[in-house]
Amino acid sequence: MAQSWHITIILLLIQGSIRAQKPLSSITQENVRHTIYFLASDTLQGRGNGTAKQSEVSTFIGQQFSNAGLVPLQDQSDYYIPFSLNKKSVGPTVASLLWNNGYIPYDAYKYFGISERPVSKDLADFTVIKIDTTITEDVFLRYRDRGENILVWSTQPRTGELFFPVNFKRPSKESQQNFLLVYATGEPQLVKLLAGPAWSAGVGYNVVGMIPGKTRPEEIVVFSAHYDHVGVMKGNTKGSSSRDTVFNGANDNASGTTALLELARYFAKKDDNERTILFCAFAGEELGLLGSADFVQYINPDDVVANINIEMIGVPMYGRKKVFITGENMSNLPRMLSKGLAGAGIKVKPEPDERKQLFMRSDNYSFAKYGVPAHTIMSSDDDDRCYHSLCDDIKRIDIGHLTSVIQGIAQAASGLINGTETPARITVQ
Repeated sequence: MAQSWHITIILLLIQGSIRAQKPLSSITQENVRHTIYFLASDTLQGRGNGTAKQSEVSTFIGQQFSNAGLVPLQDQSDYYIPFSLNKKSVGPTVASLLWNNGYIPYDAYKYFGISERPVSKDLADFTVIKIDTTITEDVFLRYRDRGENILVWSTQPRTGELFFPVNFKRPSKESQQNFLLVYATGEPQLVKLLAGPAWSAGVGYNVVGMIPGKTRPEEIVVFSAHYDHVGVMKGNTKGSSSRDTVFNGANDNASGTTALLELARYFAKKDDNERTILFCAFAGEELGLLGSADFVQYINPDDVVANINIEMIGVPMYGRKKVFITGENMSNLPRMLSKGLAGAGIKVKPEPDERKQLFMRSDNYSFAKYGVPAHTIMSSDDDDRCYHSLCDDIKRIDIGHLTSVIQGIAQAASGLINGTETPARITVQ
């Protein structure tokens, strides 16, 4: 569900290192850094609700779930569950690139189309041009007379973290050509540029993946994080220079989304969960918990043993390797998690001033209203100087702290996952 491939993301390094390591060691600073650098990049334009850039993120999350081996909910054909944002509808978008027998990682290709509503294309539709150098922006001028659909294929990736620089773009918006730029090692025999599920500016997508339980599949543990943020703003705004217009939301909540993906990979590789695990990436949180409020209609809350929501864990506002849990006295789940976190070297601090009402302001609350022990793990709150400001960017993220907290959550949740711990139901006013 992505509109254009102005997208630079990491898959090969993450997947390769995960396969070679033990489960917990798969949650590495390298993997965390690659994921959050993408989610918080200017390319995604602040992941605003109802935007094409947000739909790119939802596609990415679904691809990650698929790569990890998660499955959709039983009554769903894919990972994407739509809900209304009450905005104007727009059309279909490109979703993924099939190259021979596999999908090309999102960081390894870009698509620049004539129309903002590209359609599916096959290898036969393209003029294929192989080059032995890195792909630069001059390809648009160099091959402008080679046909309507140009596929530029290189086997020589750039040195450094990214195949394409974040600011990589087509020089002229007036070009009447479609360009597909690809880094791949295999000679193209089968290529399909696939149009994914239609997205709409009036529709948000929750992205949900599942690992079925081995012996207690009817009992569900939910991990969640919201992946939306507040988009872009023109002009000067608190916390950054006038030239910066993107609310990157690195801490809020690219950090939590990164944690969700790392936990999905970890538990899928571990493959010993007695209870079913759901991994829910919610949109619409910044609009009033819209995505999570809609999602609870898709499941029976009585089957949900616990919800661990993750938000703003990239900035150690109260000290490195320190977190707090919202609604700490509303159920015994925080005590269970605190014990496990402490065992992983993560100290749980008292919750900040209850007058901030943090418990009711994040997606855990949508579950708690139905009696689910549901709490949010955080390491910063809205007193952070860059909360909802332009300065909430990747430079502020403490990757070491973030990685340690994710590892701590994985360890703390083990009793819930294997069925040895069951928190009491919750009552909210």
